Amino acid sequence: MISWPVIINYHGDDELASVASESEWNNDSGLSAYNYHTSDVLIDNSGCIYLLNTTEDGIVHPHSTNRTISLNQLIKLVQRHAALQGECCIEKIIFKSISEGIQLVTSMRDE
Repeated sequence: MISWPVIINYHGDDELASVASESEWNNDSGLSAYNYHTSDVLIDNSGCIYLLNTTEDGIVHPHSTNRTISLNQLIKLVQRHAALQGECCIEKIIFKSISEGIQLVTSMRDE
């Protein structure tokens, strides 16, 4: 079961997208009906990684990989994302949990 909020990590791109809730996911066709690359992944609030597979109905249903992202991997992703957002001192971006990292990306979206 997905733990919301989540971020989407696009293959070959340092930009991360955040999705606050399952409701936002289901109601935004730009998210739930997007044609994702086979290497794009959704990372949930607990660090679980999901593939974004489109089914016959044209809806994307995240599928668990049974893998999790490490805290250090997420810090690197968030630092690269922050650099794209024009944040300064990105090497100082650090957090103590996956959840804090997801919240940080979400807060960047709201700025």
